[in-house]
Amino acid sequence: MTERDAWLKALARWSTASETDATAACPHCGRGEVRLRYVVDPDSRVGFALMWCDACGHGISVSRVRAPEGAPVRSIDDATATEGVPEFTRVE
Repeated sequence: MTERDAWLKALARWSTASETDATAACPHCGRGEVRLRYVVDPDSRVGFALMWCDACGHGISVSRVRAPEGAPVRSIDDATATEGVPEFTRVE
């Protein structure tokens, strides 16, 4: 399994967990400091996801994702939607 595959599996696990159970170990460093942000169209809930680790600075961006119902989202039309997301090393 590639490192990107491991990140995608972590995203899938997070997406199916309830918000209170949403935890993921970083596929790169193993620490539990992974963060997730959905930036989507508010009506369709389709857009992109950014998932990164605050500990090691690695992560992924995934386009054409549908944010799960109940997941916190930011509007794709909001110029500040990615504010607070650090620059991270994207795993390809």
